[in-house]
This record gives sequence, structure tokens and C-alpha cells, in this order.
Amino acid sequence: MIIEKIASKNNYRRNILFFDRARDGFKRWLEAIREDEKDIVLLPAYIGWSPREGSGVFDPVRESGMRYAFYRMDDRLHIDLADLKQKLEQGNIKVFVLIHYFGHVDPNYGKIIDLAHSYGCLILEDEAHALFTDVIDGKAGRKGDAAIYSLHKMLPVKKGGALVLNGESLYRQAQMDTEVLFSYDLYSIAARRKANVYHLRKLLTDCEGVHSLWKDTEDTETLQTFPVIVEKADRNILYERMNNAGFGVVSLYHTLIEDISRDEFPESYNLSGKILNLPVHQDISEQQLKLLVECLKKIIKESE
Repeated sequence: MIIEKIASKNNYRRNILFFDRARDGFKRWLEAIREDEKDIVLLPAYIGWSPREGSGVFDPVRESGMRYAFYRMDDRLHIDLADLKQKLEQGNIKVFVLIHYFGHVDPNYGKIIDLAHSYGCLILEDEAHALFTDVIDGKAGRKGDAAIYSLHKMLPVKKGGALVLNGESLYRQAQMDTEVLFSYDLYSIAARRKANVYHLRKLLTDCEGVHSLWKDTEDTETLQTFPVIVEKADRNILYERMNNAGFGVVSLYHTLIEDISRDEFPESYNLSGKILNLPVHQDISEQQLKLLVECLKKIIKESE
């Protein structure tokens, strides 16, 4: 037949394998694709560490025994294409890791993927913050060879991670429980988060000393948190006082892994010392966001 009655091919297949943590899925994938002791994993020079959790994306690389290198990020967490090309030209890059920070997609996403593939790299998209930007918005996760989700960072669950393999699997594993991911109305959660970002952006327009990491975020992206740069106050004090006041802000990537050189990547260290992440999750109301920004302004004013 020229056209079958139903689809029978595996076009657009994505194999989703569930783990306790996203890092477990990433490590499993690295073990599966490693072929040579010279293989290198190329990572962005903006990776955090904490005493309690370690480093979710870097620990699996270290544990795998693979060699690693870093490429430069600018002060808006966008990839420096010239530096990336230079690092790829050095050869032996087996895996290129692209992190969609806070659910945001690099404006040069397509160019970056094409460039990495042109050097024969396998591409891992770290979507710990970009579950909805992928699954609902369709803006990430489909151009690379694999992706990882961190379910507990986006849904009200205590643990859960997933490895997504686009196209044919590099190895087979029995599917685990899918209930956690598909028991939620992901579309409505994404819509609520987008609305909260919109309200928060408006509320912050006259907040001196604080500005958004990105001048704009499209409504086609669903953010995990809303990252701002603190210019007129001590970020650590602001973090502490906001949480003491009952507003659950976080400071992601506040401490970079020691393997990232301060001398080589000063932009990363400058950013990590000023960034603060405001909550935009689906449980928050517009009134609560208004109170959050009022508190933020009050603390900044008192610190002058």
C-alpha cells in the first residue's frame, strides 16, 4: 500500500528509562557509549557543587573514569561559539554536554548542535531544569542523542530521574515505573509556571539592584526557577534573609566545582557570586509573588 491505515514505524521514538536520579541515568549512558580511554566529555564551564548533593552532572563523568574538558559560557549563560569550536577542534571529544540552565534554551541551540555533530560528538542534553521546555514546549531535548530529566526538581516527588534516548537505543533496559511522570497534568503545570514568570518579570521592573539574567524569556519556554542578578546587595545575605522571611529562594551554582579554573573562566565565577533563583513553581499565586518582591525590595533598601 502507498499509505498504511496506521503508523507502524518507529519514527520519532524516544526511549525513556527511569532511574532514582538523573545522574544515575547519565552514568549508565556514559558506560554504554565509552569506546576508548582517550574519549573526552566536553562540559560547560558553569557546573555547581554542594556538600549535600555533590555535582549532579559532573560526578557521573568523574566516576566513569572518562577524561573531561570545559568550554566557555558568557555572563548570560550562553555558549561562546568560538571557544566551543576551538575545544572541538582539539579532537577526541566523544560526548558534548549541553545544559539548558533553569529551563532556558540557548539562542544558538541549533547551531551548537550542528557544530558538535559535525565533529562526530554524541550530544547529551542536561534537562534537569527543562522537563517542561522539552515535553510540553518541544524546544529542547530532540536534537541531541540523549537527554536527562530530574523529576523531583520539577514535580512534587522526593526522587526520580530519567534518561531519554532519541531514536535507536544504545543499549536495552527494562522500563521502570512511569507513574510519576505521567500522573500529572504537565501542560497545566507548564502554563502556571509561564504565568508566574510573566507576573514576576512585571513586578521586578522597578526593583533597583536586581535584574533578570535574560532580558526576555519566550513564553515557549517553561522555567524551573527565575534567575536574577543581584548587583546592589550581598547575594548570600539576601538569600538568607529571604528564606528567613519565608520565601523559598535558592542560589543554584553558587559554588563551582574546583576543576573549573577561575583564571580561565572568570565570567563563570563572577556570575556564580551574583545569581539568585526566585521560585515560579505551580503552587505559587500572583499575590505571593507580589509579597516576595516587596520583601526583596525591603531587604535591598535596608542594605544600602
